[in-house]
Amino acid sequence: MHITRSLVLVGTLLAAGAAQAQTANDCPQLPAGTATQWEVQQGPSFVFCRAVERDTARQAFAVTIGREATFKPRRTDRVGNRVSIDGNPTYWHAPQNDLSTGTLVRETLLELPSGDYAHIIVRANDETQLTRALQEVEGLHFSGIRLGSK
Repeated sequence: MHITRSLVLVGTLLAAGAAQAQTANDCPQLPAGTATQWEVQQGPSFVFCRAVERDTARQAFAVTIGREATFKPRRTDRVGNRVSIDGNPTYWHAPQNDLSTGTLVRETLLELPSGDYAHIIVRANDETQLTRALQEVEGLHFSGIRLGSK
């Protein structure tokens, strides 16, 4: 009886490990020493990766990887100087809309080597949260990220 239960437990742990490994491959690699972890939601033609702070469960930022560009950056919404995310030069944008009242929002769009697009969005309550999240995003690595089989 104990052997059967042990085998079931080992099988369950191996399956959970395999699911975690698959999830890690679906999202960009977080910088070393980060205080966030990915929560992943798969869609038919996209993957939605939420970086959630381990200690507060607050979403620090999110990345949607898809075959289509879901965000259309406007030059008039640019803020700050050009930055680099995993070697991709880009700008942060602060779109103006009524939904972000009281929240600091930054967005950008990257075209990945696979031809997929990464829409990155940061929402913060204050400048300190915003700065921390932007620094973490700028440390992401998209190497090997490919949506499904092309």
